[in-house]
Amino acid sequence: MREKIIISLAGVTGLEPEKIQLEIPENEDFGDYSSNAALSTFENAKLQNPNAKWKNARDLAEEIVSKLEKDSRLKDHIDRIEVAGAGFINFWLTKSDLVRNLKDVVEQREKYGDTNLLKSKRINFEFGQPNTHKLPHIGHLFSYIYGSAMSNILEAAGGQIRRVNYQGDIGLHVAKCLWALRQASTKGGQAGLAYQKVKEGGALTDRVILLQKMYQEGSTAYDSNETTKNEINGLNKKIYEGDSEIVDLWKQTREWSIEYYKKFEERLGIKFDRYYFESEVHSHGKETVEANVDKIFKKSEGALIFEGSKYGLHDRVFVTNYGTPTYEAKDLYLEVLKYKEWPYDLLIITTAHEQNDYFNVIYRALEEVNPELRGKLHHIGFGMVNLKTGKMSSRTGEIIGAVELVNLTIDAVKKLIKEESGLSVEEKNDIAEKVGIGAIKYSFLKNNPLQDTKFDLEESIAKEGNSGPYIQYTYARTQSVRKKSKRVEEFKSINNLTKQQFNDEETAVMRKLVQFQDVIAMSAKMYSPNVLCNYLYDVAKKFNNFYDKHRILDIKSENVEERESISKFRIALTEAAGTVLKNGLNLLGIESSERM
Repeated sequence: MREKIIISLAGVTGLEPEKIQLEIPENEDFGDYSSNAALSTFENAKLQNPNAKWKNARDLAEEIVSKLEKDSRLKDHIDRIEVAGAGFINFWLTKSDLVRNLKDVVEQREKYGDTNLLKSKRINFEFGQPNTHKLPHIGHLFSYIYGSAMSNILEAAGGQIRRVNYQGDIGLHVAKCLWALRQASTKGGQAGLAYQKVKEGGALTDRVILLQKMYQEGSTAYDSNETTKNEINGLNKKIYEGDSEIVDLWKQTREWSIEYYKKFEERLGIKFDRYYFESEVHSHGKETVEANVDKIFKKSEGALIFEGSKYGLHDRVFVTNYGTPTYEAKDLYLEVLKYKEWPYDLLIITTAHEQNDYFNVIYRALEEVNPELRGKLHHIGFGMVNLKTGKMSSRTGEIIGAVELVNLTIDAVKKLIKEESGLSVEEKNDIAEKVGIGAIKYSFLKNNPLQDTKFDLEESIAKEGNSGPYIQYTYARTQSVRKKSKRVEEFKSINNLTKQQFNDEETAVMRKLVQFQDVIAMSAKMYSPNVLCNYLYDVAKKFNNFYDKHRILDIKSENVEERESISKFRIALTEAAGTVLKNGLNLLGIESSERM
């Protein structure tokens, strides 16, 4: 419907369809759709039509409405069109259109909401990016959750998505970890015994916790002792070179980390099509830079730099004066490799916004090296993630890690599940896992991704308010009704419902459900899952308001035909609301449960 209104507005105003703004009003009193077309075109229209009768944008809007009311394309879909305020044009859908959409939801089920907005556009989406030899922190958790949800939304909008993860498995952080690990293994004592125990048969979690501890100890030693600093720098060089002295330990500990991360990703329901590692791109990155010296890169004090200052950016080192490729050189080749393996129309990398300036330079250098990538590169810099205790640091050890946060949240949910719920221990654990992980995901995704996020555990698991459990609970409520109904197969028999009178609560739910496809498109355009979250919260509120005020199965009416008709419709409405909630939760990467 949105496209039809836009095309009609374009025909009347002379604007290009892509330049017309058609929004879903926050205040439902202003219709199902609203446009500022008259406001945005008034000045130009007045210049082109100096003798026109309209004196302001509202007059122009009235003229536009009079023409739209004669448009046959809108006749069967728009109930009324009105002008509001300074010149906004508001549209209300017909009852028949709302019912038609209800039928679409029930019939299309899991496919409902999919759009062709992106028309098979090939999008390479990189997210996650935890380094090996360290535990994932909450910033990584956010990247996992945001990237996965955004990939799902872009896919629902018609895109072909390749989900990729890029992990730092070499570099100074690895050298710090392995230096401390070797110190522990050779010095004996409690640290040495702990290392031997973990190495010879420790659980995977214990092994990775040991790596985190060794990284922290190595970081402290690196900063406090010049001799140690030189030793670690030397070890770092040997790791890059694949020196036999260190390569076996590097491979072993690297595998511990990779296996650990894959298990964690599986637990979160995160999947990737390709894993990239720094170790596979670093040498090629250096070669790419060296091949373009004096053309794109410049020698400066023994290093190779890209003069971003020429383009209003800042200069960055791509190869150090020691001959070591920096992150910049690795990223440069990585994006080239991605394109070689899977030519894309759009590359998206998402990281914390602290790296915005970094990627501005990388992308500019990349466009100079590979002009064919010009216009295909996009970086999303999300806000920092904080707990009530403040900003996190993966270096000092004063953190609550990603896995720990997940476990704490799940444990908190378990405490809320009543003993008399009738659930088995296995069922309780399953529900707690789904609700706990869903609570974290929703809490992260409901806010503007470009702004900082503050995670509140109690708020995230609340059964009321704008939370994941509230949406999941509402979905479970729709499924409870569905199970009680013996007329599930009659959901599709709603062709005559246009003759029925709907109450305000029923109408409110239908008006909200019809927006689902537009919300997905809006979320995709804005790279903002929070748009979808806010919508699902609205759907849940409106359905619960309807549910609390009206019977669905046991209609009180002496007229059997009327009773059956109302019940069938309300069952269909409940089924449709459940479908939209489930589909929306799936896009966010949140599992729905039929029991809560």
